[in-house]
Amino acid sequence: MNSIDIIQFFLLVITITMVAGFAGVVYYLGKIYQVLTRPEYEGSTGGTGTPGEPSRAGPAPLRREIDPWRTGSLEESLGAITRKYGLASFTLATADGLLIGSTKKDAEDEAARCSYLYTQGRVQDETGVELFGIPHCGETVIGIACPSEPLSTELTDALEQDTRDVLNHWA
Repeated sequence: MNSIDIIQFFLLVITITMVAGFAGVVYYLGKIYQVLTRPEYEGSTGGTGTPGEPSRAGPAPLRREIDPWRTGSLEESLGAITRKYGLASFTLATADGLLIGSTKKDAEDEAARCSYLYTQGRVQDETGVELFGIPHCGETVIGIACPSEPLSTELTDALEQDTRDVLNHWA
């Protein structure tokens, strides 16, 4: 091996090291991006929970906005709302009980039943499903939220606003 071969060998080793280092940096930047963009309710904001678990001191403040422009359909927007608020499912229906959209399969019966309950003045059904009305284009759209845990007043208000934004975009 002459000196040129040794220099070429070292340049090859340095190139491979640089590529591996760059790949590592890109990998960890991707991980950081995932942590920063995950739904806020998954993280701990204090209290007695550990990072990655919901805090027992209360839900995390919801800073992440629902952007209907980034979703491809009404159902995808409803899915984003479901993830943001930690809901088991989320359905929109007309005041007459017709299904507008849902994250739940076969939600037609739920839409009809809960719309009827809402028109009778109920804001919650016997299973804990929360109902709210949103005026939209001269009609009332009924939001049917199936929360994993009861929603606070602030979360309910934020949920209504996000739903209003999605409706204004898609309907």
